[in-house]
Amino acid sequence: MNSTLIFALLVAFLVSLISIKILVPIAHKVGLVDQPDARKTHQGAIPLVGGIAISISLFLAVFTLTPASPKVLTMLNAATLLLIVGVIDDFKPIGVKIRILIQIIASAIVITSTDLQIHSLGNLFGLGDIKLGWLSLPFTIIAVVGITNAFNLIDGIDGLAGSLTLVAISGILIFQFSNGIAKNLEYILLLSAALLPYLYYNLKAKSKIFMGDAGSTFIGFIIAWTLINLSQGEPVTISPTSALWCVAIPLIDTIGVMFRRIIKRQSPFKPDRTHLHHILIRTGLSSRGALVVLVFFSNTLLLIGILTELLAPALSFIVFIAAFTLYLYGLRRAWRLQRFIKRSRRRNAR
Repeated sequence: MNSTLIFALLVAFLVSLISIKILVPIAHKVGLVDQPDARKTHQGAIPLVGGIAISISLFLAVFTLTPASPKVLTMLNAATLLLIVGVIDDFKPIGVKIRILIQIIASAIVITSTDLQIHSLGNLFGLGDIKLGWLSLPFTIIAVVGITNAFNLIDGIDGLAGSLTLVAISGILIFQFSNGIAKNLEYILLLSAALLPYLYYNLKAKSKIFMGDAGSTFIGFIIAWTLINLSQGEPVTISPTSALWCVAIPLIDTIGVMFRRIIKRQSPFKPDRTHLHHILIRTGLSSRGALVVLVFFSNTLLLIGILTELLAPALSFIVFIAAFTLYLYGLRRAWRLQRFIKRSRRRNAR
């Protein structure tokens, strides 16, 4: 790691920290705050400035201190569109259809400007690469919109979206280094540095801030296109299945929640309290306890993915599907776990 990158990381951290300090009072004045309601149990009005601070820090460090490829710059510029729409949505909800349309437009900007798409799914079953052909374009847009919203939907308890982003970035770096090829690492590291001040304030009892839809969709979009760039662009530095392991918890949880809503003949985008963090809290865990459990499982799944890719790469996708199946099986019996934990706590309290 050269001295320029170290300096850029320090700048990203400090700019994020200073931006939060400046934006918090402004957010209170203009009403950019999250108020508690039936689904939100936090105390008081919480400033929705985390995403803005992270983006300011990342843009400043990337555009002034570190070089970035044209693909990365295009991706960051397109992510700005999601950031702006997210800020508007944080002020006043604008509807899921409009937000998804904007995400599709932002994805189309990246595709038309860079010709970057998911052309291959890799060697999923050990029988050779699976090429998408004419399905490449729609599959790419669905994948980007899916991962973007996965990070948005997982942002339900303090520290979760930010922590899972750091897990995803760690996975990206580990998979790249394990393959002996690394590219476009700088902006990923800068995003990590910009996240740290946000996580500190997000987990703080006093002076708490939230990422907001602006932040979660901005970060989700960047992670999605980073994974596509690394698994499809030249040179390929991680496999498509490695990309799945990097975002395992957000992806599995979101697909599982939407699947259950569709089964119930509800809109897959209907808000509810059936995400993993909600289920863990209903077992009696605190918000911080649920965070620890989910970060632990996210790192565990990443480790399983790393070991599988190193020892038996042809089985990696099958193992991922097995993990997803186990998740669905566990959710169908989550009420038993909740009842067991509550009974155990009653016995210990006697």
